[in-house]
Amino acid sequence: MPPEDLTSAAPAPETAATLISGLSAYGRLYGLPNSPEQVQGILGTLLRLYQPDLPAALVDAVAQRVLDGLTPDDLNNAIVDRVSSALAKTAHRWQQQLSDQAKGVLTTYVQRYRPTVTPDALSSMATAVIPLVSDGNITRSEAIGLVSQVVQTFDLGDALRDVVPAELAAVINASSVALAQTLATVLSQKPMAEAVGETVTAYVEKYAPGLVNIGSDLIATALSAVLKNQVDFNFDAQLAVVDEQLLIEQVSFQLNVLRQSPPPSKPAWAIAEQINTAVERYRQEHQGALDVTAGLVSNDGLSVSSPLTSTRRLPEPPPSSSASLG
Repeated sequence: MPPEDLTSAAPAPETAATLISGLSAYGRLYGLPNSPEQVQGILGTLLRLYQPDLPAALVDAVAQRVLDGLTPDDLNNAIVDRVSSALAKTAHRWQQQLSDQAKGVLTTYVQRYRPTVTPDALSSMATAVIPLVSDGNITRSEAIGLVSQVVQTFDLGDALRDVVPAELAAVINASSVALAQTLATVLSQKPMAEAVGETVTAYVEKYAPGLVNIGSDLIATALSAVLKNQVDFNFDAQLAVVDEQLLIEQVSFQLNVLRQSPPPSKPAWAIAEQINTAVERYRQEHQGALDVTAGLVSNDGLSVSSPLTSTRRLPEPPPSSSASLG
């Protein structure tokens, strides 16, 4: 199915019935949140577990269609069986583990760095932490639902008083400390990440409007260009050292998973033109070899390169804290 048809696809009756049954089971077992974003996130997880080979965009579209047509009677009249109960339990376990891990990292970050946390800042922090604790197997609806859940349930007062809730104590460990430090780096690089996101968005809108998947090559190329033109973006803070891999991952999460980007600024449009010139030159010199939809990741998974930027060796990552779907 072409990408443009995904968002208009109606779910098959069996799929819709399974999702509603799973959501009904979830509600009976754990209660349903009041937030539509969180309910859609649950539907997204149920569908991804039920049909793991579906494209992420289709998972999001189907979850939205089911949510839009959902009524209380649908949930009350749904037949809950062993399959829907198992889906609900697995979905809840996966979401709860990710939520607890995210809140564990946020708690450690707040206790260590004592930032000023406004509601907007907390939302930004929660959004930044999701790709750090997930394994990349997450859809837009799930990510937005998890951000909403984390923001709603995170107790800033306890964190500032160095009080750790019992349910978080088990997940706050050496990995949480390492990820809290990583989160600090992510937040310090946010102005540059936004500039890179704007620049990639400008390039796609003007030169590659049909591009669906934005690869790390293109993001790395935009980062290289932004680093050479930092003064044009009027950053509040100049970064002496940039963690390129971390920044690329965050921009990729924003553009590919959340599908969000600030509107391109004037400097972003200008740099997008530079990127297009560089891309076209590379393609001519290498007979069209550059693929802006995919990154160049080495077999060891520890280095990322762009044909237009340098290759850099990355440090070993901290122990994985992502949840298993098993």
